[in-house]
Amino acid sequence: MKSPEQAEKGKGLFGLSLAGGGLKSFSQLAVLHDLEKHRVKIDAVAGTSMGAVIAALVACGLTASEIEQTLLDEEREFADRGIFSRPAYLLFQHVREHNNGFVELQSLQQMACQLFEKIGCRMLSDCRLPVAITTVDIHTSELIVFTNKPEFFTSPTGDWLIYPHDIELGIAVAASCAFPLIFSTASLDGRQLVDGGVMMNLPIPLFDRSLFSVLMSVSMIYEAVDRQLASPFNVAIQSLDILIRQMDRQFTKQADIQVNFPIEPQLVFKVGAGAEVIAIANEMLRNNPIDYSMLETHRQQG
Repeated sequence: MKSPEQAEKGKGLFGLSLAGGGLKSFSQLAVLHDLEKHRVKIDAVAGTSMGAVIAALVACGLTASEIEQTLLDEEREFADRGIFSRPAYLLFQHVREHNNGFVELQSLQQMACQLFEKIGCRMLSDCRLPVAITTVDIHTSELIVFTNKPEFFTSPTGDWLIYPHDIELGIAVAASCAFPLIFSTASLDGRQLVDGGVMMNLPIPLFDRSLFSVLMSVSMIYEAVDRQLASPFNVAIQSLDILIRQMDRQFTKQADIQVNFPIEPQLVFKVGAGAEVIAIANEMLRNNPIDYSMLETHRQQG
């Protein structure tokens, strides 16, 4: 891998930004397979929420096939644990009396920590590639970034805070996935943290642009609004969708290569739909191949 000093001279780095989107983020596997097919080397990766899970697996050095199998295995385990199976009236009672989310984040955090320890990447510092993961302090409204290589992601204008310590990768990923209302907040060093998508669902601005020749964004912006708004829950989720879509539209403009999978929003929390989402994304890429022409210079410098 090139050092930041070498990259600044040649600007030869390729960065990949992965948006959050729950189960819709499984579509990003199609891009990872396509990058491997075209022999494109990822030099650094950033992700939010489920995109952070995938970014972390990329940074650990897993292949696209290994990541796909890992995600499908974890999805089955998530379903087997019945984390989303509690009846709605019990969920509301639980939130009122015990929690600040329908589902305790601890269950997801435990799964994530076990996963990364199993693949030999327990700590953020164990990652082979530079990686950045977002979360938000709900009290201070600060974007907090977990990264093993801050020199690749440092904000020149101080728009976010770099977490100054090493951390278990599973804890960082779980904090990024703490979607408001669904999961309880994450607790870290006296902070209460929620999903990074609240402020930066597509973390393309994190990359130090002076070091990268090409940045690719992968989003799941779906323009149509067809969710039934028969409950307060659906109204809240729809409202967050509108906010996230608007942010994603703005951030994706900063990418040199933009890939978007307009997958229907009802798949976000549909546990068991992972394989379906991957198949949809593969079909979308077959019909609309990625234009890699901007990577020619990158390949020559790599």
